[in-house]
Amino acid sequence: MAGTQEGKLRALHRALAAHPNEPVLFADLIREVWGENPPAGPLPALRTLVKRLRRSIPDEIVTDASGYRLKVRTPGPCQLPADLPDFVGREHELKRLEQQEDLIAITGPPGVGKTALAVRLAHRLRERYFDGQLYVNLRAFAAGPPVTSGQALSGFLRALGVSQAAIPASLDAQVELYRKKLDGKRVLVVLDNAFADAIEPLLPARPGCLAIVTSRHDLPGQLRLDVLGDDAAHELLTGMRVGGTPEERAELVRLCAHLPLALRIAGANVGHGHIEDYLDGLRGDRLDVLEIDGDTAVRATFDLSYRALTSEAKRVFRLLGLPPGTDIGLDAATALAGRDPGPELGELVRAGLVDHIGVRYQLHDLIRLFAADAADDDDQAGLLAMYAWYLRTAHNAVSQIVPETSLLTEPDLDGPSLTFEGRDDAGAWLEEEHSNLVAAVVAAPSPYSQQLADALRIYLHIGRFETDKAVVFRAGLRTARAAGDSAGQCAALFGLGMAWWARGEYPDALNSYAEALENAHTPFAVASIRNAIGIVHLEMGETRQADEHFAAALKIRREIGDERAVGSSLMNLGISHGTRGELRKAAEFMQEGKDMSVRLGLYNQAAIALDNLSVAYFELGELDRALATSIESVQLHTSQDQQRALANALASLARIHAERGEVAEGLDVAQRCFDVAREVEYPKARIDCLVAMAVLEPEKAKQHAGEAVELGRKIGYGPGVITASILLAQAMESVELIDEVLVSIQETDSLMDHSRALLVRARITRSADTAREALTVAEERGQAKVALDARSFLATLGA
Repeated sequence: MAGTQEGKLRALHRALAAHPNEPVLFADLIREVWGENPPAGPLPALRTLVKRLRRSIPDEIVTDASGYRLKVRTPGPCQLPADLPDFVGREHELKRLEQQEDLIAITGPPGVGKTALAVRLAHRLRERYFDGQLYVNLRAFAAGPPVTSGQALSGFLRALGVSQAAIPASLDAQVELYRKKLDGKRVLVVLDNAFADAIEPLLPARPGCLAIVTSRHDLPGQLRLDVLGDDAAHELLTGMRVGGTPEERAELVRLCAHLPLALRIAGANVGHGHIEDYLDGLRGDRLDVLEIDGDTAVRATFDLSYRALTSEAKRVFRLLGLPPGTDIGLDAATALAGRDPGPELGELVRAGLVDHIGVRYQLHDLIRLFAADAADDDDQAGLLAMYAWYLRTAHNAVSQIVPETSLLTEPDLDGPSLTFEGRDDAGAWLEEEHSNLVAAVVAAPSPYSQQLADALRIYLHIGRFETDKAVVFRAGLRTARAAGDSAGQCAALFGLGMAWWARGEYPDALNSYAEALENAHTPFAVASIRNAIGIVHLEMGETRQADEHFAAALKIRREIGDERAVGSSLMNLGISHGTRGELRKAAEFMQEGKDMSVRLGLYNQAAIALDNLSVAYFELGELDRALATSIESVQLHTSQDQQRALANALASLARIHAERGEVAEGLDVAQRCFDVAREVEYPKARIDCLVAMAVLEPEKAKQHAGEAVELGRKIGYGPGVITASILLAQAMESVELIDEVLVSIQETDSLMDHSRALLVRARITRSADTAREALTVAEERGQAKVALDARSFLATLGA
C-alpha cells in the first residue's frame, strides 16, 4: 500500500468510489489503505484519514454503522460568465472577500469593475461550492426593463433541476422551493447589477451557500470599489499590448480616470499603435483639466472609439443600444439593421464596444446607454422592424409547437422572419430568445407589445411560465389601453384569464374573461372567450352555465367555418353532457370532436377528446372500450408532451383499471399520475387520481377520499368534490354526508354521480327502495356498471 499520506488518501478514495452510495466495511477500508500492516489504532487512524478526504473531494462521505459510504454528488449548474483573461489588480480585495462566508456585497460607480471582480472571485471560489454556481444579471441600471425577482428565481429553479411546469406561480412559493432545493448543498449565487429591494428573495439563506451581490447602491457590509491604482492600470495596458512612452501611457490612464471599462476600450483602440492620435482625440479641449471624473472619462473613451468607426458600424452600434433584452443574436441583429451586420459586429468587437459571447452579442450597460443616446429617428425605425420580426418569428415558432394556435389580434404577419423545420427547432429558438421576447413585450410600443403578448399566449400557457405570464399580459394590457386598442385589450385579458384558470383561481378567471368579452369585436374572439368561460363553469360544477357558453361558441364557430375550433366546442359539450349523465349524447359529441381533430391534424385536441371519450365508455359500463381508448389517449398525450392533459388522462386510466379490478396496473398508473400532477402543479388531476386510489386501496379509502374532498374544496373543483365525497361517505358509512352529496348533485346538475350516490346510500342504510331508485336512474342514463352493481346489491337483500 502507498506509504505517504497522499497515497493513503488516494487508496481510501478508490476503495469508497468502487462501491458508490454503498457502505464499505471499516475492515475492508483498513485493508485497502494499510494492507497487512495496519497501525496500532486502525479505527482512529481511519477516522483521521476520512476527515482529510472529506475536505479534499466534492462528494459526501457518510458514516454508517459498520463502515463509510461515498455519496456521489451530481454535477451542479454553472452559470458563471467567462472570467476576463486580462483581469488585473484587486488582489487585496480578493483575499479579503475570499474569507467571507455569508453575503459579499461589492458596490461602486459604473465602469469601476464590480462585475469583473465578482466573476473573478466566483471562479476562484468554484471548488468550494461544488453543488453549483448560479448567476443572474438583474439589469437594475440598464435602459430596458429590469429582471424581476420572480423571473430570476424561475431561472435559478430551472438550473437546479426543477421543470418549468413545476415552478410555482407566487413569489413566496418560489422562494420556499428555491431554499428547499439548496438545503444541504454548497451553492454560490451571484446577483449582478442589483437593486437593494430585489436581493432578499434571491439570497440562498442556507448554511454552506454564499451570495455575491454587485450594485451601484450602498449595501450593508459592502466593499466599496475604487478605481484601479497606477500599477494595476499600467498592468492592464501592458496585457492589452498598448505601446507608447511611459508618459503617454500615464496620460492615457489619467484621461480614462483609472476606470477599467474606459481603459479596456482605449486599449482595444490603441493596441496596435497610434496612441498619440488617440490621446489627442481624448484630450479634446481639456488640457487644463487636472481631475477627470469617471462619467466624463468613460463617455470620452466611448465617443472617441465611436468616431473611429466606419459609418455602417456606427449605425449598427447605435441600433444595438435600442433593444431591451440582455443580448442579441445575429438573426435579430439582421432584422434590426435591415441586412446582415456581421462585418460591422466584428468591427465593434475589435473596438471593445461589443462583447461576442458564443453566438450572442452583448453591450455593457453604460455602452448601451451611450449608443441609445446617439440613436436618431431612422435608428428607431430599425427597432420597430426588429419588433415586427420578433412578432412574426414567434408566431411561426409557437404554431409549430401548438398547431391549434390562434390569435385574437390581427398582426401583419407578412415580412421577413425565421421559419422552423419542426417542434424541436422552434422550441430551441423560443428557449434561446425567451427573456428577450418577454422584455420586448414590456418595452415595445403599440401594436407590437399587445400583439406579441397574444402570439406568446399559448406558448406561455402550455409551458407553465406563470411568472412571465403575469408580466407579459399585464404589459400588453397596459400598452393596449394606452393606445385605445380594443382587440389588444381583449387578447391580454384573455391571456390573464387563462393564467387565473390554470391556477384554479376561478372567480378571477371569470372576471378577466368577462372584461375580455366586453372588448371582443370579432366572432372569432367572442367564440374563444365564451368557450373559455364555459370551461371554468364546467370545472366549478355549473354545467348549465357551461352548456350555454359552449353552445354559443359552437354556433359562432360553425357560422364562420372555423373547423379547428369546432372540434374543441364539440368536445366541451360532450364533457358537460357527460357530467349530467347524458352519456350517449356525450359520447356522440366527443367522437365527432375527436374525428374532426384527427382529420385536421390537431393531435393535442384529439388526445383530450379520447380521454373524455374513455370516461363516457367507463360510465356506460363498456370497460374494454374505455381501457383501449384511455391507453390510446395516454400514448398520444405522451408524444405531444402536454403534461397537464397527460395527468388528466392518467387519472382516467387509473380509475378504469380500478373498476376492472386490475389493482397492480392501476397503482402503477396512479403513481405516474401523481408524479406528473406534482411536476406541473395541477391539483385537479391529483383529485381525480385520489378518487381512483380510494377504489384501488379500499382499506385506505377514507384517507384518499378525504384528501380529495379537502383539495377539491380548496380549489373549487365541484365535480371532483362530489365524486370523492360519495366514496368518503361510503368509507365512513355516513348517511349525513351522502345526503349532503345528493343535495349538491341536484343543485349543480352533476347528475352523472346521482345513481352512484343513491347506491351508496342504499348500502349504508340497507334500503331496497333506495337501491331500486339507484337502478332506475342508472338505467335511464345508460350507466350499465352502476345498474349491474345495484342489481347485485338487491340480490344480496333478497329483494
